[in-house]
Amino acid sequence: MDNKSKSDKRSKSDKRSKSDKRTKSRSASLSRSTPIKINEWTKRNSLCPKMPIHQLTVNKEGDNWIKVFKKDIIKKSGKFIIKKLNRLPGVYIVIILKEYPKTIFLLREFADLYFNQQIAYPEAPLDLGMIGHSSIYNSDEFKMEWLKESVARENELLASKSKDKKIKRKHLRMAHKTREQCLLYFAGQLFYDKEIVVWNNHSGHFQPDKKVKNKVGLPLEKFEPMGSKNINKLIDERYS
Repeated sequence: MDNKSKSDKRSKSDKRSKSDKRTKSRSASLSRSTPIKINEWTKRNSLCPKMPIHQLTVNKEGDNWIKVFKKDIIKKSGKFIIKKLNRLPGVYIVIILKEYPKTIFLLREFADLYFNQQIAYPEAPLDLGMIGHSSIYNSDEFKMEWLKESVARENELLASKSKDKKIKRKHLRMAHKTREQCLLYFAGQLFYDKEIVVWNNHSGHFQPDKKVKNKVGLPLEKFEPMGSKNINKLIDERYS
């Protein structure tokens, strides 16, 4: 083999080696950043209401919404305790807002875990309707959120009717971008009686994906997806 051939081989080997190093470096960088990103909310997690019915408003700036942070959730003897709730057993509405991504908003909806003894608030009397996940919004806020969802649906409809691929992509992109402007990240339920019994992603109004459970800040060991038969089982076991 002449010197030129040897030189060409070394050059190709060096290029491959450099390319492999760059690939490994990128992979290592992604690997290091992934755990952080997995637990962070992004605009892609934004949720618009899926139905136009607004439940009665309960002022999120008032005392009825209990604000919980990760530091408030204490693990003791295998139990997860939120001291702010210890004298208030029941089913709680869970909300995470884009404006306060590290705050878990809780609103007590029922005084026990079997959906009995519904709670009445002065601003939301039972004879006027129900409270729910959309109660986090006042009337004007909800109208704006539903308008965003309506605009997104309109664009999806236009996309479905268009035969032009470029126009179709444009409308789908617009629908996606519009929904990213909505103000809520998560909605679910928490069942609490001196400890976290179970929590889930149940919400007819917002229908969050169970994949975001790790971002919420509640213990993953106590999560059950919406509709799971284990939810009732865990509640029954709490009192057995």
